[in-house]
Formats: sequence, C-alpha cells, structure tokens
Amino acid sequence: MAIERVTIPSRPYVGIRRKVPVTELQPYFMEVLPKVHGWLKSQGIEPASMPMACWHAMDMYAGIADVQAGCFVSEAIEGEGEITGDTTPAGEALTLTHVGSYDGMGKSWMSVYGKAKELGLTPGAGWEVYVDDPATVDPAVLRTEITLPVG
Repeated sequence: MAIERVTIPSRPYVGIRRKVPVTELQPYFMEVLPKVHGWLKSQGIEPASMPMACWHAMDMYAGIADVQAGCFVSEAIEGEGEITGDTTPAGEALTLTHVGSYDGMGKSWMSVYGKAKELGLTPGAGWEVYVDDPATVDPAVLRTEITLPVG
C-alpha cells in the first residue's frame, strides 16, 4: 500500500490511556475496548469509528507504549474516571492502510516514519483505526488505517 501525504481535520476521541509493555498490548486492548464501548452505550453516545488507538509515545528501549485505546466520537466529550476524551491534531499527515495481521503493524509504522524522515518532516503522536473486526475477518486481509501527523 502507498503512503499518502494528506491534510486532516482534528477529530475527537475517547479512550483509556495507559503505559503498557508492548508484550501486554493484546490483553490491554481486550480489556479497555469493551469498557469504552460499554461506557459510550451507557451514555447514549454512538461511536464515530471502529476501535482505534492513539500512540502518544513509545519507549523502544524499555518496550513501553503510552497508548490510548477507544474510538472516535462525533463531538468532544470529557469522559469519566479512567475513560478520557482527547482530540487528534489538524494539519498535515502521512497515511497508510496496513493490510494483514497485527503482527506486521510495526513494519508498516516504520515505513511511515521512514517516509517522514525522507521528506524532512517531524512526526507527532500517530493513531490507527482497526477497520475490520478480527473476530470475523481473515487476519491476512485485516485493514488498519495508520495516520501520522507531521510538521
């Protein structure tokens, strides 16, 4: 898939943010995504996207991700307790649709970061939207939209 340079609007989202060892990301997602969706349902709020995750920081040496998993919403909300709202930045970004299992996501992210470096751009906190439900879609054809804000 091709990396595209686009201009994006700011989008509100809600999720649970934690610092998680990369080896524990799957259990983290399995725990927090149902909590976020359950809370949204209890508030009468419809998600405006499939599940997503914003990667605020990654400590490659310690193997710790600062990540907030949840979903986009139609308007900014504060959340409640550990469920908090935030917004993505507006402006220029690089995008890529990763096709395949989540195991290959690191390589796709490295391609996007490599393109930013090639273009002389400074990356911000990126996010990904899990377009397909892994419970119903073959891992070989799962789609994940990667967005990396750049300046």
